[in-house]
Amino acid sequence: MSTAVNSVHSKLVSLISRGQELTSIFFYAPAKEKCHLEDTISSATWGLPLVIWRTDRTVILNGFIGEGLLVLACLPGFHWRALLGSLARSLKYLRQARILIELMQDRDEFLVSEVLQFCLSQDMINVNAIFDDFPETENLSSFEAYPSFEVVNQTFTPDTQVSDLYPNKMLNLRGGVIRTMPDYSEPNTILYQDKEGNKEILGYLWDLLEAYAHKHNAQLQVVNKYADDRPLNFIELLDAAQSGIIDVGASIQPMSMGSLSRMHEMSYPVNQASWCTMLPVERQLHVSELLTRVIPYPTLALLLLLWIFYEVLRGRWRRHSRLQSIGWLVLATLVSSNYVGKLLNLFTDPPSLPPVNSLAALMESPVRIISIRSEYSAIEFTQRTKYSAAFHLALHASILIGLRNAFNTSYGYTITSEKWKIYEEQQKRSSKPVFRYSKDLCFYEMIPFGLVIPENSPHRAPLHSYTLLLRQAGLHDFWVNRGFSYMVKAGKINFTAVGERYEAKTLTITDLRNVFIIYVSVLLISLILFTCELFVSWVNYWLGF
Repeated sequence: MSTAVNSVHSKLVSLISRGQELTSIFFYAPAKEKCHLEDTISSATWGLPLVIWRTDRTVILNGFIGEGLLVLACLPGFHWRALLGSLARSLKYLRQARILIELMQDRDEFLVSEVLQFCLSQDMINVNAIFDDFPETENLSSFEAYPSFEVVNQTFTPDTQVSDLYPNKMLNLRGGVIRTMPDYSEPNTILYQDKEGNKEILGYLWDLLEAYAHKHNAQLQVVNKYADDRPLNFIELLDAAQSGIIDVGASIQPMSMGSLSRMHEMSYPVNQASWCTMLPVERQLHVSELLTRVIPYPTLALLLLLWIFYEVLRGRWRRHSRLQSIGWLVLATLVSSNYVGKLLNLFTDPPSLPPVNSLAALMESPVRIISIRSEYSAIEFTQRTKYSAAFHLALHASILIGLRNAFNTSYGYTITSEKWKIYEEQQKRSSKPVFRYSKDLCFYEMIPFGLVIPENSPHRAPLHSYTLLLRQAGLHDFWVNRGFSYMVKAGKINFTAVGERYEAKTLTITDLRNVFIIYVSVLLISLILFTCELFVSWVNYWLGF
């Protein structure tokens, strides 16, 4: 009888462990009693690496075991909840592993329902349970997780396949609900109210999740659909996922900024973007500055020296006096023509001030980067301490967003390359842009962004495959490029002209102030020289020379 018992259990374990995707086995037997599964680990596990754990203490398996894990667990009929909880903690980040539980007592339908419900609450969805009477009944118990919990009993036969015991439950959620929480960070997710007063959600992240739910035959349920206008921050979304309020967050967050301790609470990378700075376009030179730039002071000094040299030689060197006069006239003509040509060119297309290309240069300018404390803390420590004067902290994110959406040129703004596309598109409808995207002031280059999900979420692997398919099909970029039209539809973008329109203006006294300054300076020098000559003449007269 014992041989027959072991034979049935060996066939079951051999079938489950035959898959090529399995890489290791974890045998969990915290009770003192010996179970039937223990007799199979040496003969029916196909030589896979085996970890035997005979205590109820938690072991962090993900530290040395990867995906492709098979768990064989022997649990007593009493005190099973604490032991199964310890197993769940040991399977942190690995709870979608295949699990076979042997409950060491006669079959109890209420008990198996309680055990499987507890497994579902711990996100362990690939679980089968057997009892001591398995050799006689050959009954296994599993459960359907979607749309609601339901115990499924089946009989183990020679024709049973692994896919019958462990079907991919995430392929078809059978109309189940995927709970989500948008962070309303525009343009990723936008809270929109139509003309009839109905609230809707727009944005490329919402398109992504709607398509994901449709692909897996599920429905999206928004937890905070009627939230305030305040966007949710990173910590609030992570806390919502950790507490089990949501299944997948409609929020994309950077995975390599600041602390990496909560990276497991995000999905595989959905997107890559740089986190740089949106700076006001440098102003054009004023007319007075243009007049100074046409003939800089060194050039003016050189012409003055040439004139003095000419005046000195004119009375002493009398040969070729006609050629000297012609040469001077030619020089004056060339200088005048060059001056007028450069002046017209500068007036037609005035140059701008040199661009700010470093935080040190930004500190010398009147512009400061406005940021909120959480973003400022994510900047590299050396940068934010050495160049702290280049930043201005806002108390609330809504203040920063309001100033940025209004194109307030008093500040610069940190922004991702994806969000910059919205502002770039909006500025195309103006005569000239007022902001530019500065790659010289990037705090993080091409960082991965992921969706916020619970750390043991069964949606992690399906989301990974789904986002890869989106990339290959080009749908991700297509939805991102629709962000501008979504912002227009939601009334978040105003089509009024950004910046001032160009208007031709006449020269004013202010524009010619440098010319007047030079004129007055030269006039004063002439008066001083004339006074000196008079003084010398009077002294000679008084002294009788």
